[in-house]
Amino acid sequence: GPVYFRFSHFLMHSRYNVHSSRHYRGIVDWGFHLGFRAMKSSILTATLLMCLTASSAWCQARTRLNVIYPAISGINAPLWYATEQNVFPKYGLDVELIYIPTALQVTRVVLTGDSQIAFSGGAPVVNAVLSGADLVFIGGVANVPAFYMMALPEIKSVADLKGKTVGVTRFGSSTDFALRYLVQKNGFNPERDLNILQLGGMPELAAALSKRLIVAAPLSAPTHIRARAAGAQPLLDMAKAGVYFPHTAVITRRAYLKTNRETALNFFRGYSEGLQRFTQDKTAAKKIIQKYTRDTAEDIIEATYQYAVDYVVRPPYPNRQGIVETLKLSQNPDAKKANPD
Repeated sequence: GPVYFRFSHFLMHSRYNVHSSRHYRGIVDWGFHLGFRAMKSSILTATLLMCLTASSAWCQARTRLNVIYPAISGINAPLWYATEQNVFPKYGLDVELIYIPTALQVTRVVLTGDSQIAFSGGAPVVNAVLSGADLVFIGGVANVPAFYMMALPEIKSVADLKGKTVGVTRFGSSTDFALRYLVQKNGFNPERDLNILQLGGMPELAAALSKRLIVAAPLSAPTHIRARAAGAQPLLDMAKAGVYFPHTAVITRRAYLKTNRETALNFFRGYSEGLQRFTQDKTAAKKIIQKYTRDTAEDIIEATYQYAVDYVVRPPYPNRQGIVETLKLSQNPDAKKANPD
């Protein structure tokens, strides 16, 4: 079956361009300024009270998980929420979020064993498995191509893209899949009829649109709002195109899952609780979105929150039909005979 991956110690490797979501610097100095002995006594007392009143998971050594997310997008906002609201420690986990922009880089890092669980675009996972990678989908985050096809004002229809230069984050990424699917569905060949540029990430796509280096690109919230402010127009909401696709999925290695099944289940227990609370706790959710997007514009924060509510699947199950569609578009010769299960 075509869906398997893995992780391990990549926080130390700057070549992955990672961003840690937590910051521990200055704690020791702060402690001495307050008076180390008093602080130590206070911490011990608080810890004892917590162990007497809270669930046993808080009082046991927690399992460390490095979890990757591949985009500054509302699709990942419930994961941000679960982490920032300390949901995972209830289930015995110490989760560290790592930002690696683009699914292809995520899959490479997972395969090195530098993390245990990752959010990733589905197409690179399928293609990696077809090439022999030990990866598997274990959950779904967004099961439709949750992109807005944003275009310059002179592009009035998908047909107007023929012969033009368009952008994706990376070849083989979810944006690449979505673009190719769209143009093929409209009767032309993406290889022959388009000039496709890979530009890196969502901010780079929006910048290229604003500079008219490309005429269109698939964007997610909040980047599509920035592109619209720069003059681009929504050509199509691809999530409503009637196709399933693993836009963002939860992946791991089969080998890891075999020996750490309970840890994976605890991750989903924590994520599912965070996801449910995210939909009910809008005020806190929007503050967390603001932190990760580094944006304060109310319209952008609101649109990003709503995008997550609309497109993040509950419960977080993967979708088989999305894998089937990905196999249909794969360039790998083994895709036609691959088992989507």
